[in-house]
Amino acid sequence: LRAKYTRYKRDGLFLLRDCTTSPHDFSLSLVCGDKCYHYKIQLIYDIYFSIDSGPQIAGIESVISYYQQLSDGLACILSNDFVQGQPPPTAARRFGSTNTLHRACKQGNFDIVKKILSPETLVNRPDVNGKDSFGSTALHEASYFGHDDIVRLLIKAGAHVLSRDTNGATALHKAAAGNRPSTLLILIAEGFADYEERNYTNHWVPLHEAAFHNSTACVQVLLDCGAPLRPRTDQGKTPLDLAEEVKSEESISLLRDYIVPPAESRRSDWLHDQPKFDRIAAKQLIESMQNGPRNGMFVVRHSSKNLQNYALTLYNDNEFFNYEIVHLNDITYYIDDGPYFESLDHLIDHYCRIPDGLPTTLTCSIDSLGQINNSRIQPFSLKSAIYKAKSKCLKFDYTILLQK
Repeated sequence: LRAKYTRYKRDGLFLLRDCTTSPHDFSLSLVCGDKCYHYKIQLIYDIYFSIDSGPQIAGIESVISYYQQLSDGLACILSNDFVQGQPPPTAARRFGSTNTLHRACKQGNFDIVKKILSPETLVNRPDVNGKDSFGSTALHEASYFGHDDIVRLLIKAGAHVLSRDTNGATALHKAAAGNRPSTLLILIAEGFADYEERNYTNHWVPLHEAAFHNSTACVQVLLDCGAPLRPRTDQGKTPLDLAEEVKSEESISLLRDYIVPPAESRRSDWLHDQPKFDRIAAKQLIESMQNGPRNGMFVVRHSSKNLQNYALTLYNDNEFFNYEIVHLNDITYYIDDGPYFESLDHLIDHYCRIPDGLPTTLTCSIDSLGQINNSRIQPFSLKSAIYKAKSKCLKFDYTILLQK
């Protein structure tokens, strides 16, 4: 970098390199006024990066483009000249190049995809998580078009089920938008995808996509998997709100008529009703357990700020976390910007299944007698989905997913 600057004397000359202290971050070195400056480009989540307190930008190449237009805290703007090296990794980019794998997944050409992903082509095959020129991965394409056999191939080949396209959507969002219920279940049951994963740009979860696109089979599948009925977008809209906006009549009927199953957890396992049981008492109780606290250990108590509300005290990785559980009305409980729940018990059920913003899932609780109770919540399984389908006479045949 210094040698090239000495030759051309151009401020903003830069070099991008791997960060020596973190495998997921990058370092930016630039020269301005004959002085060298170094900045850490930190990975915030997925493909979003940030320098210091600057904006969070999708794609490492977009970070460079942004600072070529505006210094925004750097010593100067980046020039169009740089010290050439290797292209940045595809997983860090917002856009890539469309290749044969992308096209075959979109077209549903199983034989070509199988050949590309075969062990014989391991050295020269394209990155299974690489993005096309529109910012989508092969799994995004296969999921949207419902090519289930290809989706399975991609998952086995190491495709990231929660990788996001340029609009912030995961493969689950794409399957829900395309009304591909069987694809949804494959991603959840075999790819272990989180059915409550949010789109970072608008906080839509797959159920929002399904309701908006009137994908009623996907609405039913997601609800059967345990997805909350009333998740919220960044504007506070539920799936029913979106369905009503676009007049998705079938989805409106399904969401309005849906009866939320009874909660599985029991208040006697985790609720402490004592008036003076505050966060300090909760912390002391968890710490007093014979073998020490475990990750995911929790209790629920009345809020010290508002007696109408509750509070969750949670232990994870040597830290204690406290969350206000807002009791809005008789059928609405929530934490922060999380989903609305019909009861306190349903809220606890949800966070026993997935973290959804918490540092970990709720794994065990301490009751008022000081006994530890493991979570009663069972993870989603195809067998339970098939049982629900038969008992409710649902139109979607879950048993097709057992055919491997």
